[in-house]
Amino acid sequence: MKYSDFNFKIPKESSSYKNDSDLVLKNIKDIIDNRILSDKNKIILNTNLKLGLPIENINKIAGPIVEAWCFEVFNDIKEINNKYNKKDNNLLFDTI
Repeated sequence: MKYSDFNFKIPKESSSYKNDSDLVLKNIKDIIDNRILSDKNKIILNTNLKLGLPIENINKIAGPIVEAWCFEVFNDIKEINNKYNKKDNNLLFDTI
């Protein structure tokens, strides 16, 4: 079988892609900015380590923790009626 034997589906960008994308990016930025301004962007970890965590390995635990925080933030917004999930703004939460 050769490459030319495959029938590939060619994606087509919708005419509203640019506007939809800009809206989603703006909403995400606004959500994160609102969390920062309201001082709800803190993740507190308590350990019994006297010297703390080694900075050279912090990314191994920080990534999953930040990902979990983001999931909680967006999940909370999805569940309540607010300016980010109005019917005309539903693009952001269609896939979450």
